[in-house]
Amino acid sequence: DENIEQVLDRSQQMRLSQRPPADSHSAAAQQVRDSLQRLTALTGAGAPPVELVLVGGGLFAEALLDRPGIAVSQAVGELPEGERLLLLAHELGHVRMAHARALKALYRTHIPGEVRPETTNHVDAALGAQAHALSHRHELEADAYGYALVRSLGFAIDNAFALLTRQGVQHDSATHPGTRRRLAQLRMLEASLAQQTVNPADAQAIAVAWARR
Repeated sequence: DENIEQVLDRSQQMRLSQRPPADSHSAAAQQVRDSLQRLTALTGAGAPPVELVLVGGGLFAEALLDRPGIAVSQAVGELPEGERLLLLAHELGHVRMAHARALKALYRTHIPGEVRPETTNHVDAALGAQAHALSHRHELEADAYGYALVRSLGFAIDNAFALLTRQGVQHDSATHPGTRRRLAQLRMLEASLAQQTVNPADAQAIAVAWARR
C-alpha cells in the first residue's frame, strides 16, 4: 500500500542500512563534520540546517530523499581538502536546490497512487527517460553549485579534475553524466566566474542559470 515517495525513501534507507557503521569518533569523521560546517556557513545564516548521516565503507556521499541532509562515508574525510569540500558541496547543492522534491514530483506524475505492477509497468519507458534527463540536469546543477561555493575558498579546476577522475573516467549512466561532460562544464564555468566577483551566497542562482542555459 505504499506510494512512490515511500518506496523511494525506503529503498534509500535500506541501501544506507547495508553499509557498515562509521566510527563517529575518528579523525576522518571529524574532518567531514568540520568541512560540512564550513560550507554551510558560506551559504548564509538564514539557510535551513542540513543533517549529516555518517556511514562506513568506501568513498560515498548521497543526498537524503526524505529530509534535508546528506549521507557521507567517513572515508570522505581522508580526501585532500579541496576534493572533500567539492564532494560535500556537490551533495549540499542537491539539498539546497530541492532535487529530491523535483524527482519525487516526476515519479508522482507517472505513479500517482499505490505502487503496484498494474500502475507501474506501462509507464516504465516514459518515466525512465524523463528521470534520466532530470537526474543528469540535477548532477550538472550540483556540480556548478559546489564549484561556485568551493571556488570562494581558493580551490579550483585542478581539485575538480582530481575528484572526478579519482575513480577513473566514467561514461554516462542512468543517473550521472560522464566525466568528460562534467569537466567540460566546470571548465566553461571557471572561465565565466573568472570574469566576475562571486559571492558564495549566489552559488544556487549561478548553478541554476548555468545548468539550464
